[in-house]
Amino acid sequence: MRRLLGKLIPRSTGGRWAAGLGVAGVIGVGIYLVFFVFAFHLIFVDEVVDEAGPEFAVEVDIDELISEALEAGPVATTAAVAETGSDDQPADQSMSVGEHDADTDASDGSAGSAETDGSAGSAGTSESAESAETDASGEPSEPAESDASAGSDGSTESAESSDSGESGETEDQGVRVAYVGSFGPRSHPAEGTAVVLTDGTQTFLRFDDDFATDNGPDLNVYLHTAGPDASVDDLVGDFIDLGDLKGNIGAQNFVIPSDVDLDRYSTVSVWCVRFRVVFGTAALAPMN
Repeated sequence: MRRLLGKLIPRSTGGRWAAGLGVAGVIGVGIYLVFFVFAFHLIFVDEVVDEAGPEFAVEVDIDELISEALEAGPVATTAAVAETGSDDQPADQSMSVGEHDADTDASDGSAGSAETDGSAGSAGTSESAESAETDASGEPSEPAESDASAGSDGSTESAESSDSGESGETEDQGVRVAYVGSFGPRSHPAEGTAVVLTDGTQTFLRFDDDFATDNGPDLNVYLHTAGPDASVDDLVGDFIDLGDLKGNIGAQNFVIPSDVDLDRYSTVSVWCVRFRVVFGTAALAPMN
C-alpha cells in the first residue's frame, strides 16, 4: 500500500503540492456541480414572494376581483356549444309537406292583401297631396307641427340611447379576470391558482398567494399550446417564455405580450430550463 501511495504521490515537495492541487480541484468541481449546476441545496431552501396585484390605469382591488371571479367559476364551454347547436336547428326541416303548402297559401294571401293595401295607400297619398295644395297658401297645419315635435322627441331618444351605449362601452373597459386555472404536479409537487387579468390594454398572468412548488435551478414560466398533461417534447414544440419564476412560494405577476392568443397558449407551466423538466402545469379556462 505504501509503495502504491508512493508512486501516486511523489515524495518531493513539488509533487506533494501538485497532488494537493489535484485533490482540491476535484473537490472544487464537485462543489460547483452540487451547488451551481444541480443546485441540490435549493430543495431545502424556499424563496417566498408576496407581490401586490398588477397596476392598471383604473384602480381596482385585485384580491376582491379574483375572489369574485373564482366564486363565479369558468365558462362551461361544452354545455354552451351544445345548447347553441340545439337552438340553431332550422325549423323548416321538421315541417311536413302539408305544412309547407299551408305556409305557401298563407304567403299568397298576405301578398294579395299587401297589393290591396298598396293601392289604398296610393289613393290616400293622392288625397293628402291635394289637401297639401289646398293649404299651401295658409299657415302650417297641425299635423306638421306634431310631426316636428315627434321628430325632435325621436332625436332626443336616439341621443339618450347613444349616450347610454357610450357609457356601456366605458364600463366594459374595466379590469376583469379573463382566464383562471389551478396548478397540478408533474415532476414535482405544484399547487395554487393562476389567473389572467386584463383591462383590454394590459394583460398579466398572476400566481395567487396560494401558489407553491419545489424550488430548483433556472425555473421559468412558460405558456404552451399543448395541454397540461402533454409530453415534454410536445410542450416545447410551441411555447412563450414569460420570464424567471420569482419565487417557488407566493403571489407574483408576469406580463403577457398583447399579441399572445390565450385561447391557443392556454397552458401555464413552471419549467426548469437547464434540465428540461416540468415542475407543474395549469390549464387556463375562460371566464364568464
